[in-house]
Amino acid sequence: MSETGRKYKVWEPLLLSVMTVIGMLAGIGFANTGSHDGNEESGFSKTHYNGQQVEEIIRFIETKYVGEVSTDELVEHAINSILKDLDPHTHYIPPDEVESLNERTSGNYVGIGIEVAFIEDSLVILFPKRDSPAEKVGLRPGDHILAVNGKSIGKDSMAKEDILGHIKGEIGSKVLLTIKPMMDSETHEVEVIRDKINVPSVVAGYMLDSVTAYIKIQRFTNTTYREFMDHWERMATQEGAKNLLLDLRDNPGGYLSEAVNILSQIFEEQGKLLLYTEGANQKRNEYKSTGKIFFTIHDVVVLINEGSASASEIIAGCLQDHDRGLVIGAPTYGKGLVQEQYELSNGGILRMTVSKYFTPSGRCIQKPYDSTYVVDTNAVFKTDNGRLVYSGGGITPDIIMGDSINWSNPYMRDWMDIISAYAIRYNIIYHDGKIVSLDQLDRIKRELPSDSVILNNLADIISKKPEEERWVMKNYLMEHQEDLLRIAKATLVAYQTGEEGWYRGFNDTDPVVQKARRMIGLSIQEAVVSE
Repeated sequence: MSETGRKYKVWEPLLLSVMTVIGMLAGIGFANTGSHDGNEESGFSKTHYNGQQVEEIIRFIETKYVGEVSTDELVEHAINSILKDLDPHTHYIPPDEVESLNERTSGNYVGIGIEVAFIEDSLVILFPKRDSPAEKVGLRPGDHILAVNGKSIGKDSMAKEDILGHIKGEIGSKVLLTIKPMMDSETHEVEVIRDKINVPSVVAGYMLDSVTAYIKIQRFTNTTYREFMDHWERMATQEGAKNLLLDLRDNPGGYLSEAVNILSQIFEEQGKLLLYTEGANQKRNEYKSTGKIFFTIHDVVVLINEGSASASEIIAGCLQDHDRGLVIGAPTYGKGLVQEQYELSNGGILRMTVSKYFTPSGRCIQKPYDSTYVVDTNAVFKTDNGRLVYSGGGITPDIIMGDSINWSNPYMRDWMDIISAYAIRYNIIYHDGKIVSLDQLDRIKRELPSDSVILNNLADIISKKPEEERWVMKNYLMEHQEDLLRIAKATLVAYQTGEEGWYRGFNDTDPVVQKARRMIGLSIQEAVVSE
């Protein structure tokens, strides 16, 4: 992410962007969109506005207004005013946010490769990524970053995203970090050479048992299909994987093509309808399976929840409609709108909704924006085997099973910080802060402290907090003891083995994953009846 707060000295490119958007809405030809039908009787053409007035107003304000104004801000307000009454997924991305967007979708960035969090007002390295510049210079879990290139940082000095923006930079360039290890009072400086850092979208892939593979996809970037196939090929050819448990919980979606390619590996037939898109100005566009299967996938179970959206919902809905897999979890977010991106002359991007997604049975995934909406049971569709499914409210699982943990609760977030600090200290004291191979996972899990020791250690940590905070945190610990214990064990494993270790440790006791394991091998009808 480039440095934020960049200002532009000339306003004409931004104004041109506004004019372009207005022209598009008016039916004027837009770059790369193709021509319209030429109907001059549209509602917009009957008005007295053609976009020129925006330019005139801004020119008057610049030359005549009594006070000082930022033309950049005026133009951005104009753009947002144009878009505000459209759907919430149609929006303008300013130039200084485009790089961050590209990082989230490309699967890589230029930096030093660290995962960080604010713990007790300090920016703490949770762990360096494997083979990253950070790992190579010896940065370790628990290191506090006090300054970047001599500029002091703290929780209140700037946002975490801005701090990371200063740590990132051009490939081959250097960044100077002032470091204080968690359990050491001495500070020192570390110079790190930035490099390309790959950010996997498939964050875990391992065998749950002798025939069942677990794959966790965090988001759909332009490398997701390749990552998925790398994991599945390894497990299918080397470890005997036949069945797939695909975890799409809290996956917000991303590249449609990546989801379609994964579906094409699950359906062996050629020409199987996977989904289609259609809009008022977009003809029906169908996506079908290729029939080119590289490694056979037998039984499939997909995990979803309220954080699963877009491409995640497409996969779940397609498997459900064709009775190809069992869907377990909570009803999904309900984002069934297709966005296309258009580059603007100032370097910004217009992301605009152009059509809707539909599952093979004809269901629309999109949920109305009314937050009180419930699934319309009158909008009934049928799966290939005749099961009833419903439209307009995301994807309702075949087996509904919510997560027992409320991750967004502020007390849970506070406890996550406490647990992170505890796990890092434990690793430093007992394992010299080293991150080891996942091959040693079984040994690490065997050597974890007992449940009572972990709970006593956590209680000791909060006993040092102010009385009011101590009382609240203690009550939360008592009420959610089992959940916090599960999180603590997974975190202890993760800070010794890396990110995938967290999923391996947590899944051992995750009721949703364990339910899915029991359902694999049953027919969908048998699994649903068993509930």
